[in-house]
Amino acid sequence: MTRQLVRVMPTMAWSRVVLLGLAVTILAGCGSTAIPPLYTPEELRATCERRGGWWRPNVLDGYCEYQAPGFL
Repeated sequence: MTRQLVRVMPTMAWSRVVLLGLAVTILAGCGSTAIPPLYTPEELRATCERRGGWWRPNVLDGYCEYQAPGFL
């Protein structure tokens, strides 16, 4: 019985090493992928102007400013 245990332990160790290596590879591969922006600055500007805002291109790489409703 002890011989069977000795044979099973290295197999389990190698399977754990392979699974750990696979998990690290998947996580590293997904973490290094560049994600493109969802909208171009022109599309963001058009959306901003349609909703009644003012497009500020030099603030935070493009920013839509709205006027808050007031009591004036």
